[in-house]
Amino acid sequence: MSKLKIGILYGGPSSEREISLLTGKAVFNNLDRAKYLPSLIEMTKDNKFILISKNIKRTVDFVGKDRKLFDIIFIALHGSPGEDGSVQGMFETLGIKYTGPNTLSSALCMNKVYAGLMYQVWKLPHPEFIDITAKYWKNFKKEILKAINSQVGYPCVIKPVDQGSAVGVSIIKTEEELIKAVNKTIKTFPWLMAQRFIKGQEATCGVLEKKGEAMALPPTHILPQLGKFYDFKSKYAVGGSTHVCPADFSEEINKQMQDYAIKAHLALSCRGMSRTDLFLSDDGKVYVIETNTIPGMTATSLFPEAAAKAGIPFVKMLDLIIEAVK
Repeated sequence: MSKLKIGILYGGPSSEREISLLTGKAVFNNLDRAKYLPSLIEMTKDNKFILISKNIKRTVDFVGKDRKLFDIIFIALHGSPGEDGSVQGMFETLGIKYTGPNTLSSALCMNKVYAGLMYQVWKLPHPEFIDITAKYWKNFKKEILKAINSQVGYPCVIKPVDQGSAVGVSIIKTEEELIKAVNKTIKTFPWLMAQRFIKGQEATCGVLEKKGEAMALPPTHILPQLGKFYDFKSKYAVGGSTHVCPADFSEEINKQMQDYAIKAHLALSCRGMSRTDLFLSDDGKVYVIETNTIPGMTATSLFPEAAAKAGIPFVKMLDLIIEAVK
């Protein structure tokens, strides 16, 4: 049987570039050489594609001569344009196979407002939110503040609609703090959301597909050590957080988290893999927060850790992600 030629696309221009570089290298190092011929393709900060190997470093022309260079592109990008549907749309237009969800699913998952609406349709508990665009904030500030006060309340969380790794996130206690936070953050991120703050414990639950069936991995209880919540530093710094997997919640709570993760995966039409972040409130209710379509796969990442706890080694996990494309 001939080996599949896998192009691992990593890097990119987003704020999560350095993590993507680590994810891509981890995928490259763990792909089964008996099945695959892997190559690294770096997406540069100015959106060029560079093939990197021992003897070659050249631009990849996906539109022209290199359209059939690879059997499958393994997308290991984090943030835009790798998780928001942009890269997926390009590959779909060119007829190139790739891992992960399609264009629409990627766009939905990357946008916290639209993902939140899908959670509501599927009856998944999701904290109340109001979205805030720069133009609307400029012209209807009083109306927005009134809506936040009545529908969301304080404390609340201000965060960009389309960023990952807790980039631009602030926990707000008063209306005065909210105005200051929005005025500052909206200059960089013109679409924000104000969401009810859930006091409780953070968790996450991965989903892998096997022969078309979504299966939930053991939930992970996240205990940030360097901050109040699981931000960029807590995620990726050594010692930034403690992970308990399987989560040390009750069997009933763990099962509920797994059920919600699978429902979120299906609601958003994910493919191959996903990881849904959750909160267990102090009053014992589980909330779905957001779904990640391309979970990190670094040495400290939660997804491969949970897969290993389920008896799925890194090499097999990558097999399943690739098999979902065929």
